[in-house]
Amino acid sequence: MTGIVAITGIAGGIAAATAAAFHREGWSVAGVDVVEPPSTTPLVAFARLDLGQASAGDDLAAFLATLAGLDALVNAAARQGIDRIEAMPVTAWDEVMDANARGTFLAMQAAYPYLRRSRGAVVNVASVHAFATSAGAAPYAASKGAIVALTRAAAIEWAPDVRVNAVAPGAVDTKMLRQGVQRWASPEGVDAELDRLAARTPLGRIGRPEEIAEAILFLADGRRSSFITGQALVADGGALARLSTE
Repeated sequence: MTGIVAITGIAGGIAAATAAAFHREGWSVAGVDVVEPPSTTPLVAFARLDLGQASAGDDLAAFLATLAGLDALVNAAARQGIDRIEAMPVTAWDEVMDANARGTFLAMQAAYPYLRRSRGAVVNVASVHAFATSAGAAPYAASKGAIVALTRAAAIEWAPDVRVNAVAPGAVDTKMLRQGVQRWASPEGVDAELDRLAARTPLGRIGRPEEIAEAILFLADGRRSSFITGQALVADGGALARLSTE
């Protein structure tokens, strides 16, 4: 299957890898982000939008109307918030929830008329933090949990015309992960912390953006996943399978 895919957060590590994966399969890729993506990103169209803003839905709808069609939407835009609940300003909570949860909702609303026409698919990028989390990640975990719940609800409401699924990555070597680790890294540095994280993962390593991209492509492609909707595919190297008390 080939077609037109719109990817939010296109400048991010997972989204950029996803754009490359779709492009290799013959898809046309349109991107959305608050910053310009690298010039090497294979895009037929780009819109600079902040999906954390309430007006973003209308702006995205106008952008999608300029495309020749739409067969898939990948919601990869995300913001990370790291702070303890008792110390977190409500503005910091809102920034993460607005960008991650509300942004996904607005993008889905804007894309629905086009996806219904093409009988297309939505793939939302959630996180293992939707299912098990750590101290200091409350807004991020809550927003990703909301995305998983929204995925299930939309799959029911939009069936049989539009399939809606999510990918829940574990630790993936991206700029966002490294920035998060930097905040609590030991004097040995980020790479040492990532090595320790990899050692606690059953597969013995952290993920690569290209691996998550392949999972997203699978769920978006109606030939490969035509009977899958309302699901959250976990890609975490086995992290959730291990008891935290082990």
